[in-house]
Amino acid sequence: MVMYDFDKTKIIMTNLNFIKQYHSTMIKALGEDAKKVNAKVGSILADNWAENAGNFNNNTEFAQSFENYLKKLEFADEVRVNCNEKNYTLDIKGCVICHGNEILRKEGIPTACPIMQAAKYAAVKKIGRNVITKGVEKPGVVGECTIKFELE
Repeated sequence: MVMYDFDKTKIIMTNLNFIKQYHSTMIKALGEDAKKVNAKVGSILADNWAENAGNFNNNTEFAQSFENYLKKLEFADEVRVNCNEKNYTLDIKGCVICHGNEILRKEGIPTACPIMQAAKYAAVKKIGRNVITKGVEKPGVVGECTIKFELE
């Protein structure tokens, strides 16, 4: 239970501890179905955004709208989405999901990121482009990543 406290750091840490345990435990509980469920969660997140996002004149407008949606989810301290005609990236810092994935990684269990899946589905739905995952860079502490895609 999160108690209201004026010390925001305390509240965030309480949430982080719960989310990392919840995420890693849920992926373990799903077992063989984890990959399929993670993709479904990502598609639902993308659908929730796409239903009200409207149309875009260019990929920059798409990126700004999707970035705003991801920021409202409050799963990370910082989120930046960039998208041009070929490259599509998410730069994330302070992600609570990554901490749960770190537990899985240490136990040799495949990780799952619904944000990556949501980003792929969002581009397919709203700009009509096929998305190829090019990789994930982890340049800093747990919770920081750059997810790279290429648009076909």
